Amino acid sequence: MKVVCAVAALLVAGFALTSCGPQVPPAGNYATVNGTVVDASNNAPIAGATVTINIVSTTTTDSNGNFRITTVPSGPWQWFAHAANYQDKSDTGPAPLMPGEQRFLAIQLSHT
Repeated sequence: MKVVCAVAALLVAGFALTSCGPQVPPAGNYATVNGTVVDASNNAPIAGATVTINIVSTTTTDSNGNFRITTVPSGPWQWFAHAANYQDKSDTGPAPLMPGEQRFLAIQLSHT
């Protein structure tokens, strides 16, 4: 009997936890944003820059200044870029993202 009660309690707790918090869009509702972060004065790639989309999806650029975020919910979006010794930059996406879309974003940062 104790095992049955324990299993029932775990099922109820699991259901309660999955019912909390914001709803995650179904996988088909995501877009992908990839791009580059470069120095505005000479177009040199900036490795290790942080790119954030919609406040919660964050990645770091590779040695060639490239980045990719695959789980961006469709709809309006905003981005933010940061790198050491550069001025932060942010903006809204030029158009809403569509489900399954792959959008390229070129970011130029200026030295501080």
